[in-house]
Amino acid sequence: MKDLRGFFLILAAAFFWGLSATFAKLALTDRVGIVLIAQTRVTFSFLIIMTYFLLAKPSVLKIRVSDLWRFAFVGVVGVAGSNFMYYTAIKEGTVATAILLQYTAPIMVMGFAVATREERLTTGKVIGAFLSLAGCVLVVGGSGLALLEVAPPGFVSGVASAICFALFTVSTKRLLHRYTVWTVTTYALGFASAFWIVLNPPWTVLLSGPPAATWGALIALAVASVLVPYTLYFSGLQFIESSRAIIASTSEPVFAIGSAALLLGEHLQAGQALGTVCVIAAIIIVKLNGSAKAMQENHSIAGNTDAA
Repeated sequence: MKDLRGFFLILAAAFFWGLSATFAKLALTDRVGIVLIAQTRVTFSFLIIMTYFLLAKPSVLKIRVSDLWRFAFVGVVGVAGSNFMYYTAIKEGTVATAILLQYTAPIMVMGFAVATREERLTTGKVIGAFLSLAGCVLVVGGSGLALLEVAPPGFVSGVASAICFALFTVSTKRLLHRYTVWTVTTYALGFASAFWIVLNPPWTVLLSGPPAATWGALIALAVASVLVPYTLYFSGLQFIESSRAIIASTSEPVFAIGSAALLLGEHLQAGQALGTVCVIAAIIIVKLNGSAKAMQENHSIAGNTDAA
C-alpha cells in the first residue's frame, strides 16, 4: 500500500505542475516575465509555509547546523537551479528540446542510484525510463532531431536542468530519512528564494513589477505550482525509490497538454496521444516492477522466518 500511495502522491504533484503551466499561460504570460513567475512561485510559497510553522509549530524548523548545506543544495541547485536552467533552455532553444533534455533526468537518477548501490538496476526501470523519455518527446511534439538544431547554450542549459533535477530528487530522498516532509519543503523553498533574491533583487522587482491586480494570481500560482506539488512530491519520495518517483513525474507534460486542451482549446495531435500512452505505460511498468520486487522481498522474509 505504501508503494501505491507513493505513486499517487507523485502523480498528484505532476498534475499540479502540469495544470499550473496552463494556468500561467492563461493568466500571466502576457503580463509577467518568466523570471518573475519562477521567482515569485518559490518566494510566496516559502513565506506562506514559514509563517505558518513559525506561528503554529516552530519545532518543524529545527535542524542540525551540519545539515544546513544539504538543504541549501536541494534549494539552490535542485529547486532554483533546475527551474532557471530549464527556462534558459527554452529561451535559447525550444520547449520540445528543453523537455527532451530535462527528462533524461530519470536515466541519470537510475544510473547514480545503481552506482551508489542505493537501488538495483532492473529491466522494468530501464524500459520505463526510456519509454517515459520517448513519451515526453512525443507529447511536446519534438523529436530527437531537435537536438541537432539547438544552439550550444540551449543544449548546455538543458543538460544542466536535467542534472539539477536528478540531484534534487536524490538529495531530497536522503534528507527525508532524517527530517519530515514539512521541514525539507520549508528549507528547500527558503534557499531557493534566497537564490532568486540574489539574482533578481526585490527593488528590481518592485520597479518593474506587474500591476497590483496581478499579484493575487502570482500568489495563487505559487501555491498551485510549488507549495502543493513539492509537498506531494517529497511525500511520495518517502515511499518509493528515487528512480521510480522521477519516472512517474514525467507525467507532468501529459497533464499540461491535457489541461491546455480543456482550458485553452488547444488540439491534441496524434503524436501527443501516442506520447501520453508511452508515459502511462512507463509508469505502469515501473509500478508493477516495484510491486514484484516487494513481493519477492516479502517471500524472502517469510522464508527466513519459517527457517528460523
